[in-house]
Amino acid sequence: MKSFKSRVDKRAYAIKIPGMIRLGFVLLFIVAIILINVLIARYLNKSAFWIYSGLQFISLIFVIFVIHQDRNSSYVVAWAILILAIPVVGLSIYLLWGRRSRFKKERLKFNKIENRINQLIKPKPLLLDSLIAEYPESKLFANFLYNSGFPVYQNTVCKYFPLGEEKFVQMFEDLRKAKDFIFMEYFILADGVIWQEVEDILIQKAHEGVDVRLLFDDFGSIIKAPNDVIKKLRSHGVKVYNFNPVLRYASKLYINYRNHQKCCIIDGNLAYTGGTNLADEYANLYPRFGHWRDSAIRLKGDAVRGLTTMFLIMWESESNTQEEDYEKYMPRANIYQDATGYFIPYWDGPLNNPNNPAEDIYRSMINNAKEYLYICTPYFIVDNSMISDICRAAKSGVDVRLITPGIPDKWYAHVVTQSNYAKLMESDVKIFKYSPGFIHGKTVIADDFHAITGCVNFDFRSFHLHFENSVYICGDPVLKDIYNDFLDIFGDCELMDLETWQQRPLRQKAIESFMRIFSTLL
Repeated sequence: MKSFKSRVDKRAYAIKIPGMIRLGFVLLFIVAIILINVLIARYLNKSAFWIYSGLQFISLIFVIFVIHQDRNSSYVVAWAILILAIPVVGLSIYLLWGRRSRFKKERLKFNKIENRINQLIKPKPLLLDSLIAEYPESKLFANFLYNSGFPVYQNTVCKYFPLGEEKFVQMFEDLRKAKDFIFMEYFILADGVIWQEVEDILIQKAHEGVDVRLLFDDFGSIIKAPNDVIKKLRSHGVKVYNFNPVLRYASKLYINYRNHQKCCIIDGNLAYTGGTNLADEYANLYPRFGHWRDSAIRLKGDAVRGLTTMFLIMWESESNTQEEDYEKYMPRANIYQDATGYFIPYWDGPLNNPNNPAEDIYRSMINNAKEYLYICTPYFIVDNSMISDICRAAKSGVDVRLITPGIPDKWYAHVVTQSNYAKLMESDVKIFKYSPGFIHGKTVIADDFHAITGCVNFDFRSFHLHFENSVYICGDPVLKDIYNDFLDIFGDCELMDLETWQQRPLRQKAIESFMRIFSTLL
């Protein structure tokens, strides 16, 4: 990445005014809805007390209704507190934005697309049996993901990148070699050196006749992407959509449901995924929070089919276009027959609730670790049951280690993350703070034989509100690289001390406790 240093232009990092206006309009609209509800509630309380009292009673009934729903317990508690604290206003907000049923039409549409495109997956039960026979310890994990609709793949070569800058160098080289198609999907697209390089390549490839498609999240990119990015790319033949524009269905708070998936697929046989977005900070070209450490993987072979299928589902849901032949985008069969590992790419999203495989597979790894469990995540905002699972594993003698940022990118998320430190350390969980800066990787490895890496954070948003993807890896040589990277990170971290942590100011403890109550709504 040294060749890019001279191209850094700080003007590219300025907030994009058109995007800021769109975002501001939506936020004002949301605030206006809340204020209108507050004013109505105050009027009823003064001028129509019996109506207000009736609504208070209905609010209580709704709390009971919410508690009995099949949803995350922390999410339920947060809504229950809100409704009881401000009965009429809280009830109105819940009816607008808290009900799962408001997604009924979208869920039916998405499921229809998913069911049709998933026919391309072609699961192989014999491959599942082979994985379990070779690695009996993987039975629970492989069976769970397989029965959730995610097949096992082999014939795949995997490369691990411990730093974002290393991933971009290789990815740019691969993009320039594309012959048939390029599919890219990212949460953040930000103006700067990385995007300028990507944009140049995509335009060049589109001119060469390559089918180039880009899907980026509107909210994640709204104040960072170039103002004319869609118009410019389309004028050069690149197919591009901004996923779930923030102005769409603002009254339903769809702004809260984002596409956090990250993948780059080239000619069907090659794919990238991991934590890195298309922004300079992920390659340490733009220092925002100290040294930015991220990770990614490069897959070559059959497992690319899983990521390609995920992309096509998201693409069709946003573009409302249906292909006649999706099979042409799938990998060529049996290219890497000497590869030894097993791979299960999987995805998750808000339309799956309350079934959330991204959260459940993490829980399964936590509860079944025998020797060690290493977790790297930028945010650790989980419910009490997952914290109990991790504490139980540590108390059972498992070497449990958690890596979190030293310099956070979101203060409120870091406050909630820190609120869990004491309980974890009391149970012998080792917490490592990445002192050089911000760590954005999302990786879990356990007991030498398996790991998960991709886009899924340890937080409520990733588990329940965002579209996400990751890859379960078992028995592949890349596991050694992932393990060694964890050892390197530990060497750059500060090991937290329980006694020292307990002496933090009372004010900080109070803020942590308060923020934790509403962590699922952040």
